[in-house]
Amino acid sequence: MKMFNAKDIKKTNQKSVWVFMLLIGMLALGTISCDEDDNDNNNTVTPVPEPDPIPEVPSGWLTGYRKDSPQGAVYYMEASENIPDETNVSNAVEIGLASRILSFGEHPYTWNDEAGTLTKWNVDRTTLEFSVDGIISFASQGISGNVGFGTTFVSETKAYIPNVTEGVIVEFDPSVMEITDVINFEFPFPNSANGFYANNQIYIPETEIFIFGIFYFPEVCCEYDGPDAYTILVFDTKTNTTEVKQDQRLLLGEEALMRSDDGFIYVSPGLGQSVAVKYLDNVPAGPSSEFNVLRMDLDGNFDPDYSLDISSVLSKEFARAFEIPPSGNVRPFIVPNNSFAENWNDRFGIFSDFPEWNVVGVNYVTGEVEPLTAFDGFNYVTLPNTVNGEDYVVVGTVEVDNDGGASREVSYLARVEDGFNLTLLTKNDGGTLRRIAKLW
Repeated sequence: MKMFNAKDIKKTNQKSVWVFMLLIGMLALGTISCDEDDNDNNNTVTPVPEPDPIPEVPSGWLTGYRKDSPQGAVYYMEASENIPDETNVSNAVEIGLASRILSFGEHPYTWNDEAGTLTKWNVDRTTLEFSVDGIISFASQGISGNVGFGTTFVSETKAYIPNVTEGVIVEFDPSVMEITDVINFEFPFPNSANGFYANNQIYIPETEIFIFGIFYFPEVCCEYDGPDAYTILVFDTKTNTTEVKQDQRLLLGEEALMRSDDGFIYVSPGLGQSVAVKYLDNVPAGPSSEFNVLRMDLDGNFDPDYSLDISSVLSKEFARAFEIPPSGNVRPFIVPNNSFAENWNDRFGIFSDFPEWNVVGVNYVTGEVEPLTAFDGFNYVTLPNTVNGEDYVVVGTVEVDNDGGASREVSYLARVEDGFNLTLLTKNDGGTLRRIAKLW
């Protein structure tokens, strides 16, 4: 039997310790390796491909219109990639009654007559859906009613809405939809007991002024209590000041001021002048009672060397200019086939043959008259607008019932080409197209 001494025992113990430590190390490495394998298996995720982004619509067009209903004219607006062939209320946002549809840049705006509020809208570039971006109330500034159509956008951060007959113009910032200034002034005429005042306007970017044409319409027979001369109000946005200017060669102007290619702004006699001269007493005598076309420069100064007696050119006691700018100094006029009745109460009988009125072009420089057959079959032309360098108007037909009222209306968006040739685009059956704009 072999005996172990202390030295042998020590060597044996040292060897056992090393073997034991080696085994522990191998176990530890195996455990870590297994854990890593398990973690690799548990964390393996199959990548999910990202969905393709919804492409943006390359262009966005806004079409605003109204449809006749038993409750009144209901307003709608719709967005589309191209100018639509026909309006479709199922694709539109209903704005309601007594509204106006405007636009500037990429944003539509809607005006509510009763509330005196202006709403800014966004149009989604992928879905063409509408969403509200802001609302301003102008009621506390005396702005309400149908004056909303006079809202004028000067830039992304400056716009104006006037109520000239109440002597107030409000400036606001469309980018944040906040009122920035209120300009008060005195309307140049007292209240009328026998008629009403209203205004039209045009903004001149070159001189940064508004020209407000004041027009009056008599409603009660038989004393005239309107202005004694055609009157404009010039508002300078640089100084926030107003100036009243008159021209005695015209009494009551039309509802539209039109800028021509020759650099002048023209105004023609209005329906109010025809009614006043025919039926009322105390109408100012002289040149103001004649049917003169006048013109102004871009500062709102009347041209003393120019006037054109439209009644001698057309030989009619009533002729209404279409709301469309002149082309080559030629302006379309709609001329009735009959005359005013002798009795005040029957004065609107002149509209009885409304659908068969003639349309002629009057050259504002030479006074020559030419037929405009492009407008044959239409009863009105309105809402001129230039989009991407192309001119558009709205033309329409009106069926008249036995009482002289409109029973059915069909309107079309038309592109004006080569003078006054028309290409019909969008049809709106049952009402008037009110807005066409390219948002992007």
